[in-house]
Amino acid sequence: MWKALVLLLLGLQALAQTPVGQVATRDAHALLWLPDGRLLFGHHDGIQVSKDAGRTWEDLVRKAGFDAMALALDGPRILAAGHWVLSESQDGGRTWRNLRPKGLSAMDLHGYAASAGRHLALEATHGYFLSQDGGKTFSAISPKGLPKAGLAAMAFQGETLYVAPLGQGLYQSQDGGQTFTPVPAPEKEVYALAVGADTLYLGGKTGLWRRTPVGWKRLWLGTVLALAAHPVEAGRLVFIDGQGRVWRLP
Repeated sequence: MWKALVLLLLGLQALAQTPVGQVATRDAHALLWLPDGRLLFGHHDGIQVSKDAGRTWEDLVRKAGFDAMALALDGPRILAAGHWVLSESQDGGRTWRNLRPKGLSAMDLHGYAASAGRHLALEATHGYFLSQDGGKTFSAISPKGLPKAGLAAMAFQGETLYVAPLGQGLYQSQDGGQTFTPVPAPEKEVYALAVGADTLYLGGKTGLWRRTPVGWKRLWLGTVLALAAHPVEAGRLVFIDGQGRVWRLP
C-alpha cells in the first residue's frame, strides 16, 4: 500500500511539471552541458545546440550518418562518438575534425567517456578500449567484472569510472578500467549517466535518479533517454524523455 502511494505521489509530481522544449527527433542519444552554458544534443544525423538550457535548438552539425551516440568533454575538446564517427572540436563546436586514433580496431562506437586525458571507448564488435593520452592511442582491455555489452552509458567522476552496460545495471572501476564491481542501482535498464557537483545521476526506463549517501532518490518518474548535469551549479539538470520532450530540474 505504501509503495503504491509513493508511486502515485511521484506520478503527480511529474504531472505537475511541464516540459520546456521538444527535440525534432526521438533518436535522442546524448546531452552535454558545456562550461559556457550551452547545451549540446547528439542524435542520428548530427548535433544541435541550445543557448537557453533546452528551450530552443539549432543545428551545430547536420550531416547524414554523423551519429553522435556519445558526447564528452576533455578540457577544451568536445568529442562526439557513434556509428563510424569519432570527431573533435577545439573551438566550441564551430569546426570538427575526424579522428583516427591508433589501436582502435574499428570505429563503430557504442559508448565513450573522457576525463583528464583518459578515454574509454566501447566498440560494437571488438569491445572496450582505453586511452591514457587523450585518445591518440588506444589499447584493447578486458575489464574484469564488467559484462559484455553492445551499448553502454559511461561517465568519469574523478578517479572513478562508471559504466552501465545496457540492461545489466551499473558498475564502477577505481583502477582505470581494469576491474569493475557492481553498484546497487535502482533499475537495470540504464540509458544515461551524468556527473554534477560530485553527484551521480542516472536516467533509465522508469525514472531519473540521484545517488545519495543512503541510496538512490527518484527525481522524476518516466523514461529518460539522455541526461546532462550543469558543470557548476549543483542540482541543475536537463533531460530528454521517451517522447523527445526536454525537461529541466529544478
